[in-house]
Amino acid sequence: MAPQRIFEVSKIIKKNEVTDKVCLPMTTVEHMDPIMNGKKSMELTAFDRWGQPWPLKYCSYILQTGKPKNPVLSGAGWHKIVSDNGVLADDELIFSGHRVAGADGVQYMIEVKRQIKTLDGELATVEVVKLKSQASMTFKGKPMEN
Repeated sequence: MAPQRIFEVSKIIKKNEVTDKVCLPMTTVEHMDPIMNGKKSMELTAFDRWGQPWPLKYCSYILQTGKPKNPVLSGAGWHKIVSDNGVLADDELIFSGHRVAGADGVQYMIEVKRQIKTLDGELATVEVVKLKSQASMTFKGKPMEN
């Protein structure tokens, strides 16, 4: 049986979020709070479409004024996603949770998509996250620069 999606949020990544942490929409809190069991942060593993695990830290805080602050994904895993996959500002991040048997009953998924122009000038959306085992592209035996 395929996992059942519990939630999905998306956002356009800002320039400062590429190098630091990525703020998620406030709607994420209503889905994550029950899983958090009163904690302010938790370590989780999000998987890309190929099953590559990415360790992330999810944090959700309430300011002293009582106003909630946007939750964030951070940590070495976020920096690794960015560096391994060439994530850029204006890419779209999609973070989702799916009900599965075992662990805490939730499997997290992460996708990063980018709008590109085709040779015909049409806009197309492509996935940025690539296979970890994918070899670097070469041209005439020399590595291609990004």
